Amino acid sequence: MEATFQVSDQDWSPFANEPPPTRRPSPGPAAGAPPSPGRASVPVPPPAPTAADPDRTTALRPPGLAKKAQHAPLVPEPDGTAILPVIPPDETPAPPGADSEARKKRSVKRHRSDGGLRTTVRGLGETLITLGAIVLLYAGYEVFGVSQEINNEQETLSGDLENIWEGAPEGEEGVDGAPVPELGDAFARMWAPDVRAESWTLVEGTEPADIEYAPGRFLDGAFPGEQGNFTLAGHNVPAIFSEIRSLEPGDKVVIETKENFYIYEVQSHEVVNETEIDITAPVPGEPGSEPGDEDYWLTLFTCHPRWDNYERYVVYSQLVDTIERDPAGDLPDAAIDPEA
Repeated sequence: MEATFQVSDQDWSPFANEPPPTRRPSPGPAAGAPPSPGRASVPVPPPAPTAADPDRTTALRPPGLAKKAQHAPLVPEPDGTAILPVIPPDETPAPPGADSEARKKRSVKRHRSDGGLRTTVRGLGETLITLGAIVLLYAGYEVFGVSQEINNEQETLSGDLENIWEGAPEGEEGVDGAPVPELGDAFARMWAPDVRAESWTLVEGTEPADIEYAPGRFLDGAFPGEQGNFTLAGHNVPAIFSEIRSLEPGDKVVIETKENFYIYEVQSHEVVNETEIDITAPVPGEPGSEPGDEDYWLTLFTCHPRWDNYERYVVYSQLVDTIERDPAGDLPDAAIDPEA
């Protein structure tokens, strides 16, 4: 009786397609000799012929599975070993009336209304941003551009003042040895070390054309060092009189002429209406009064508040000392030292 061998899926081996090894004949009786008693002989079938297989490593699955793989679909079906679960299709029914024409029209109308509102808000926001940028540019120009322009003109006026002083003949009757200035002409310098390191060159007159680049003298007032009220007006910009708000009682303001330095000491300050004219009186705040022995006043004023002009900020100072000017131009300590 011959033994048969069947290979099932359970008996699968990765070497299933390889030919069985050649069996060596076991030592036994010679051909024609009778079999040994008590031992059955099992005939061994000859090796089955195998087809030529160029890749002998491809048989990596059981024969049964290999047959099934030949007819497998392109997209594998989900099974219990899938890594990602299969999401079932959404079968939630639409709400009643979802497909009605009235509902669709209301939805379109609502979206159109929202779009118009968003467009309006977006346009308003862009407009406000543009206006804000313009305001910032204007403020920057007022602080830096105008100040630089005024400082350049101040240098020109200072040079003109030196030429006037040098060209004045000896014994000139005017302002401390200098001729009486015409409208817009430079006639003196002013120092206030508590608020500014540089000097201002002062001009004659308070008309807009006169004080465009410099503080100007009120025409009906006194000249530097004279009895009465020497009044100066200046624009409310950093390069001119904006910072006189920082002057406090006891601070010094020095006026330089061709022959003298007049040192004034701050007494007080106040805010008045733009129509207030008593600040320019010979005795400030007392119109009609004659100045006495102590009425040697210096009054500074500018527009108020800082970014408007419906009021005036006023600083009152009184003359406390007079120092002869050195021809070399050396400044007294009160003109350059805030603590002096």
